[in-house]
Amino acid sequence: MPRFNPFRPGSIVTPGMFSGRLNELVSMEQALFQTKQGNPHHILIHGERGIGKSSLLYCQQLVAEGQIDPFEGEKFRFLAVSLELEPSNTYLDIVEKIGSELQREIAKREPSIEFAKTAWDFLKKWEVAGVKYNDHEQPPKPNEMLDELTFAIDQILVRLGPQVDGIIVFIDEADKPPSSANLGEFVKVFTERLSKRGCTSVALCIAGISTVLDRLRESHESSVRIFQILTLEPLLPLERAEVVEKGLAEALKKNGFEVSITPEAKESISELSEGYPHFLQQFAYCAFNEDRDNVIDIADVNAGALHDERGAIQQLGLKYFQELYFAQIGSDEYRGVLRAMAENLDGWSSKADIRKKIKIKEPTLNNAIRALKAKHIIIPKPGATGVYRLPTKSFAVWIRAFTKAREDVISSPGGNPTQIQADPTTRSGT
Repeated sequence: MPRFNPFRPGSIVTPGMFSGRLNELVSMEQALFQTKQGNPHHILIHGERGIGKSSLLYCQQLVAEGQIDPFEGEKFRFLAVSLELEPSNTYLDIVEKIGSELQREIAKREPSIEFAKTAWDFLKKWEVAGVKYNDHEQPPKPNEMLDELTFAIDQILVRLGPQVDGIIVFIDEADKPPSSANLGEFVKVFTERLSKRGCTSVALCIAGISTVLDRLRESHESSVRIFQILTLEPLLPLERAEVVEKGLAEALKKNGFEVSITPEAKESISELSEGYPHFLQQFAYCAFNEDRDNVIDIADVNAGALHDERGAIQQLGLKYFQELYFAQIGSDEYRGVLRAMAENLDGWSSKADIRKKIKIKEPTLNNAIRALKAKHIIIPKPGATGVYRLPTKSFAVWIRAFTKAREDVISSPGGNPTQIQADPTTRSGT
């Protein structure tokens, strides 16, 4: 009989399933409180892919809107504007997206059509709802549109008055636009112009992988300084266990019967994920699917991790590391170098350390390092010869899980290592 699987790999986690991040949540709530009092605090969340940035951003949006109670004090009543950036976005696109989303939020709250028309006349200059620029009009200039956006925000706050605590603009995937989009310049100019207009209850909360810091600095050196920066690290073991427990509690509500998990299985999911929320959701999801007796045990976790193209290992490989581990590498000896380096996670590994961990001929090792470095799969240490690291900790975590899964299959009675594809884009292989 079909069962509701509560785990959501690759998706934003709902508040009921959200675990950990207590320090970050407290910091973000303090920023909301300060903004409400007319002292805007801007937040920048960064970390690796799969670390839970989007889920944290969404949770904080619900707190800002008053859909979730804060840890202390009364509910907030911010007007929340949420958007995601794309690789093709320009400076003008960023301004337009904020304006369009703000217009939609106003339409939900403000019954006066005349007010909406008055406040958003400037949107006529954009391609909104399929309406192109008028033939006789020139495309708007970014600075002009930014002026009109901040003016409209000022008018909205005056009109809504005590109905709202202010406006919070949530921007996800902030690392995606190219340098030419000048996100840093937008951030700096947007916040300064709001201050000059006396709009002191408007704040930005943006999230992206850690390259977003460099992307901001490229277009305006001081743009990063306006933010309180929160760096997301992997979840702690107790927090990982809580994720699994909350998921099974949700399954009980939906299915009407309990699915339990053995301590060994829970610990295995925790170890395989090493605290990366998306990894944790993927391993738990696949283990839940493999279970047939409503008790998830270590066999279910292993089967869920290894199950051909549907297994957690293969799915994570396809979603995150296909290019790095398979598509650009044709030799398993070269992958052996990566497996040796993964033992240090994203720490530095010397050539001598790698040589001790794997059996490889010296010319092959030299060729492997040269090729991996040229393809940016490993990163050399500045000022040090023969010292390298993997580009991200999550890449190392996946390599370790992949390696452990292969070893568990081979060492198990009747184990068949061909259960794990060497290349997740194929159905066969070793």
